[in-house]
Amino acid sequence: MASLLPSDEPTASSPKTVFLTSQQCIVHLKLLAAFSDLRCTISNHDGLFGLHDADADRVPAQDKLGTLIQEKRWAVYITRAVKRYTAWWLDCLLDQERIPTIADIRNDRYATIVKPEKRLEWQESILPPLDVLMVWHSHMLNPQKYLEDCIRHGKMYVWGADFPWELVDRHIDGENFEYVPSEEARKFFETQLGINWDNLLDPSTTTVECPKCNSIVIVDWTKGQVWPCTEHLFSDLTGFADKGFRVTCHECQFSIDHDHLKVAKWRQDVRSLLEQDRPMPGCFYNIRGVPFPAPESWKKTSFLYPSQLVHVIGDDMLEFTDPTADICHNISDLRDYIEEKAKERKTLQMAHDTHLFTSQPVRAEKLCIRRMMSRYWDNSGPFALNLTGAVIRQGKFVQQMDRIDWIRSPTLHSTIERLMAKYQIFFKIMIDHPRHMAVPTLDVDLAWHTHQLSPARYYNYSVESTIRPVQFIDHDDKVDELKLSNGFEWTCKTYREVTNGGIYSECVCWYCEAIRYPDIYGRFRASAAISNARRAADELHSQPNIASKPKFGPHISAHNAVRLHQLSKSESTKREVRALRLFEAHKKSLRRAEKRANSLGHAESPTAFASAIAAVNFLILPNTTADSASQDEISISSEEDSGLEKMEHIGNAIENFFDSLEGLVDGLGDLFPDQPNSMDASHHGIGNCISGTCSVSIAGGSCAACGNTASCGACGGCGGGGGCGGGSGGCGGGGGGGSCGSGGS
Repeated sequence: MASLLPSDEPTASSPKTVFLTSQQCIVHLKLLAAFSDLRCTISNHDGLFGLHDADADRVPAQDKLGTLIQEKRWAVYITRAVKRYTAWWLDCLLDQERIPTIADIRNDRYATIVKPEKRLEWQESILPPLDVLMVWHSHMLNPQKYLEDCIRHGKMYVWGADFPWELVDRHIDGENFEYVPSEEARKFFETQLGINWDNLLDPSTTTVECPKCNSIVIVDWTKGQVWPCTEHLFSDLTGFADKGFRVTCHECQFSIDHDHLKVAKWRQDVRSLLEQDRPMPGCFYNIRGVPFPAPESWKKTSFLYPSQLVHVIGDDMLEFTDPTADICHNISDLRDYIEEKAKERKTLQMAHDTHLFTSQPVRAEKLCIRRMMSRYWDNSGPFALNLTGAVIRQGKFVQQMDRIDWIRSPTLHSTIERLMAKYQIFFKIMIDHPRHMAVPTLDVDLAWHTHQLSPARYYNYSVESTIRPVQFIDHDDKVDELKLSNGFEWTCKTYREVTNGGIYSECVCWYCEAIRYPDIYGRFRASAAISNARRAADELHSQPNIASKPKFGPHISAHNAVRLHQLSKSESTKREVRALRLFEAHKKSLRRAEKRANSLGHAESPTAFASAIAAVNFLILPNTTADSASQDEISISSEEDSGLEKMEHIGNAIENFFDSLEGLVDGLGDLFPDQPNSMDASHHGIGNCISGTCSVSIAGGSCAACGNTASCGACGGCGGGGGCGGGSGGCGGGGGGGSCGSGGS
């Protein structure tokens, strides 16, 4: 255990000198390549977890089924990896600090919690297996939630340490990107945890605790019959890694499912609050993500308000959620109960410790209630987010990096230097425009992700850069795709303005062309910056390595894009209008490209538009290939199509863009206990706020589902987006941090 003791070296407090290095970015690319190879190996392992390719062959012309079965293998593997990561987190990274109570948070010393006196000293012996490393990687890329989990679990000495870049670099082969740690690391992991180093050598079963009698119940990871049709492919599977998980306790006959496990997590946290004075999840920092001492005055302790409210109704809630009562079956039932209790004047007065007649929650308190609830909607684990979903969403980024293949590029070092400089501009845009969502391109996102893997340095850089108000800029990994697209258009325009004509998305796919065209060509008079941007765009098209490979450019980073279900008519209309605008902009860019081609003496390809459609699908939908454009899409570019047929094809193209995740979600909806690529937008759907906690004026940390998305603000949401922390916004950040109300709470 000596190797796990923290170092006496203090955490760096001035990270602005060297906040990020090119070598860290390169090692990060190596690590992502190892993750990509791991996914390929697992997905293509026929028969793994009892999932056979032959199951897809039983239905003719159902090529999609084979892909879904491959994805299901990966989903089961990730669920197993999350369980292993949890064990490593709890039992290998031992708690070194006392978990703070509400009394501790009210103490002035709480402000120093982000300045741990000691930090973990990484050694080869404590490097985990690759699957565990992958989950940890995704965990860290949710900065505010990772900070919360380190505080809640007494692991700030881990938070204060950088990612073990040098060790990881040493143990990933530079040619085949195979991860091969030392034998000492293998022995330590297996001895400490009693599980195998190799995920695949672990048993086909796991255990859950019965919420009713606390017995340990053995369950299969995946169990049941795979149906040979897309709609019901995995609907009969009932293992722990399956959406339809259910098992009967052998002691008390209680029926256990994912919903009951989420309620059990809530009960455990309420008990910790009542018996040990430990705050509820989501109550460890203000709406801007910054931990600071909470004064006794309730008016200045907004982030503790959810704990105060739950403390008032805690005994009633334990009775309501008691499994023996069989009343509360899921978090929606729990939400409804809290909603009713929150209408009682006496409850609100006690939560505010006041006898005033008016004691309704203020705006920041409403945000914090939503933030607390977001820890439960799709999450029965001990962390602030569903790590299985986080890994799945990060997987899109991993695949995009693998396709671009910068790690094997002869210009790797110059590419890294350029993207680091671009990232600094992007970060300043986030700081200067806190009410907007800044959305990164893939190259910027690589630098941003790399920066976040040094949590304390990233935190310090963020708070030192945002003086008034101080803000810990988050990285929201679950954002409505429409808001992501709108944010990206704004970011492109702002980047062009602050760089005097710089091109933000150095890519020529149809989507990037459509985004760029209105800004730099849609003006009668061109400023100097616009003229510079036009020249830069022309130079971009003249580079053969870029123009010939549109899908390999640094597009918008859309790995966190999610699709809203149950859209209102107004929301559907917004998407249609947005799609038509993009389509018209792309048509104009095509005409300009045709003129450019004619002036150079060669004709534009007749399938240019089809290639553009394929490129954007390739960008946002990982499993789509460049060859997957349908014949209908290809015919869009043909001048021989009739006007009616063209409009029909345009409709298909629009649907492909705004429903780009729909094909993935429709096919993979039964793969996961909770859908990682979608959010419910219905009035009272999963992830919806407690009634009364949404506000038109709130711009940060919205709910995923309030019937009217505009009333909730930005896109993070109770459905798991984690946007309630200030400074969040998208995979882009910045949106909402400064608009959540004054008071710093």
